[in-house]
Amino acid sequence: MLRVGGISRWGRCSTVSPRRLLLQRSFLQSAKEIHATDSRIILGIETSCDDSCAAVVAGPSSLPQSRNVAPSDQYKILSQSIAHQDHSATGGIHPYTAVLSHAANLPNTIAQALADAGIGPDGAGLDAIAVTQGPGMASSLSVGLTAAKTLAAAWRKEIIYVHHMAAHALTPLLTEKEPPTFPFLTLLVSGGHTMLVLATSPTHYKLLASTTDDSIGDAFDKVARALRIEWGGQSGFTNPGAALEHFAAQADSSKSEHDIPVFPVPGPGTMTFSYSGIKSSVLRYIERNISSEALSSQKPADVAHRRAVARAFQQAAIRQIEDRVALAFGLRQRSKADGDRPMGMEGLSTHDLVCSGGVASNSYLRHRLSSLLTAKDKACHQRQTGREVTRTVRTHFPPLSLCTDNAVMIAFAGHLMWEQRTREFDRHARPRWSLEDILSP
Repeated sequence: MLRVGGISRWGRCSTVSPRRLLLQRSFLQSAKEIHATDSRIILGIETSCDDSCAAVVAGPSSLPQSRNVAPSDQYKILSQSIAHQDHSATGGIHPYTAVLSHAANLPNTIAQALADAGIGPDGAGLDAIAVTQGPGMASSLSVGLTAAKTLAAAWRKEIIYVHHMAAHALTPLLTEKEPPTFPFLTLLVSGGHTMLVLATSPTHYKLLASTTDDSIGDAFDKVARALRIEWGGQSGFTNPGAALEHFAAQADSSKSEHDIPVFPVPGPGTMTFSYSGIKSSVLRYIERNISSEALSSQKPADVAHRRAVARAFQQAAIRQIEDRVALAFGLRQRSKADGDRPMGMEGLSTHDLVCSGGVASNSYLRHRLSSLLTAKDKACHQRQTGREVTRTVRTHFPPLSLCTDNAVMIAFAGHLMWEQRTREFDRHARPRWSLEDILSP
């Protein structure tokens, strides 16, 4: 099993200096030592949003027969470096500020990752460079792409263009002793995405459900700001959604001082996500029931009210996730309106659910999904035969340090997409890029 060293749950904010996040120094191996074992070494670069990330990952130079992924213990994280940006002063990510920070931070971030991996300034020892091409913020993506292309040209290395969300989906194949096997379902939840996808190979995905409006991560962030939950700075939370989870966890469920409504889950029994309605419901409740003074107050009663709202929102947001996952595995019936629409899993059987993306760090989400799927008496329906088969569905979550954006997943995806390597430098940022279209240039 790949060893992953500990870091703080959400990480501290860093605006200039890259932070090395994974692995104790004693676990690191140099590129020279790795190459002696006939391994392939890839530099990964990730700049899809606001974190400037670089990492070096080693893996086997060939795959076992009839496999498209080698066992996880054959991959090693040689280094990782991340420069965080603190957007708490502006209330969120500003694209212009983000791109300026990438331009300032990425060179040192890459240099640190290379140095920690024992890679010299000439790139000797590297076999390729993997870089996020999309989706994400076009301006931020372009900084990483330019850096990767420049290094690839100067060092005469091939480049691998990686889909950011595919990299998230593949992470447990790197980190788990008993990883998921294809085909598997993957739930991708982040600030920009909420989707349920069937993965049949590292480069082939079928979209089963997606959001029709806002993402779950965006809803978390906006509700956290409306409740004036502290984040950034010295709070220890790099984003408002993470701060909301911590804030809600401290709500006293034994008290009913405030008549908090049960916020509705839209479209039960349908294979679509929607977070605009629940977000609006919570914001309306705050506007009508919590004064501006109470939002800023530290009086126990006012804080308790805000915590209760945060908890009610989080429960409703994650109930929607539970409903769609249960539908996909046949644990619940689809609505009549949605029942005749092909789901995309006909003829396939899967026993694994991967949950990835920044929101996958949420401990309440992890608990609810594990409770839903890991009980041995859960029965999944094989719709194509009408038979009911009892089986255990395994849930897979990346380590907390690899849920949020990172370059380890990009470098690892590069290993799995080795056949897609190229020397073409005319590919540009793809801010919108469907997982079903991953192999198109």
